[in-house]
Amino acid sequence: MTPEERENTLYSNGKRCQIALEERVLFEYLENHVQPGSTVLDIGCGSGEITRQIQTKGYSVKGLDFSPVAVELASKHIDCQRANLDEGIPFADNSFDVIWAGDVIEHVFDPLFVFKEINRVLTPGGYLLCTIPYDLKLTTRLRVLFGHSYQESVYRQFGQYKHHTFFSLPLMKYMFTQASLTIEEIKYIAQFPKTKTNFVTNKNILKYFANTTIVRGRSHTSK
Repeated sequence: MTPEERENTLYSNGKRCQIALEERVLFEYLENHVQPGSTVLDIGCGSGEITRQIQTKGYSVKGLDFSPVAVELASKHIDCQRANLDEGIPFADNSFDVIWAGDVIEHVFDPLFVFKEINRVLTPGGYLLCTIPYDLKLTTRLRVLFGHSYQESVYRQFGQYKHHTFFSLPLMKYMFTQASLTIEEIKYIAQFPKTKTNFVTNKNILKYFANTTIVRGRSHTSK
């Protein structure tokens, strides 16, 4: 089954985009740093629920997704079109003040190219607000240390592993630099080991218990 077919099936069977803790952090980034009325492009918008929420906050929003079923669902509420990010972002240079990329960069085959495309379509000084898995949490390190693939538990549970890039902080910073993007703020969604309760932190030491990196990046003011 191709990735498009897989996502079409999931959306046809009821998959929808939920607003979770990491999205609430992105909304804080957005509202604290970007004026209402600014243009926002949600890449990988899925069925559009999160994109619609951005729109209700007063921003001018467009969405992109590679699943025709997702685009059909999202288009009921937002301006949305189909696009494969690995083929580029189908907008002109300097088109958007903000790129919103929630849980999408790890799914593309060429993230460095996508980061460069993001910078291309951002206005000078525009923001990239994104979430990326933190793949080096303590449990993953221990699994590898004892001879297990970090993908094994996901394959056993779901029969597939949809993330194409294993992200570390140095790799992410390298890709941002190569794409002429600057990281301004990083937070993590971590989890208390005993209670499995998620919480937001910006403390580096707690990243060993984190599942997700939440990034506020920015295009250079002169491009």
